[in-house]
Amino acid sequence: MINDPIVQEVRNIRHQIEKECHQDPEKYYQHLKSLQEKLSERLVCRKPNPLPVAKQKTG
Repeated sequence: MINDPIVQEVRNIRHQIEKECHQDPEKYYQHLKSLQEKLSERLVCRKPNPLPVAKQKTG
């Protein structure tokens, strides 16, 4: 497996946050949710593009 420094950095940050939250999933979730609210102007939320509906053959 290739060692990707960006992936490793993300994993290290995640482990640090988990340690700060004492491995509690609820605290971890609340932490991420607060970051999402704090940084909401930087997040991109795109509307989904619906798939075209195929016409059924008749006859």
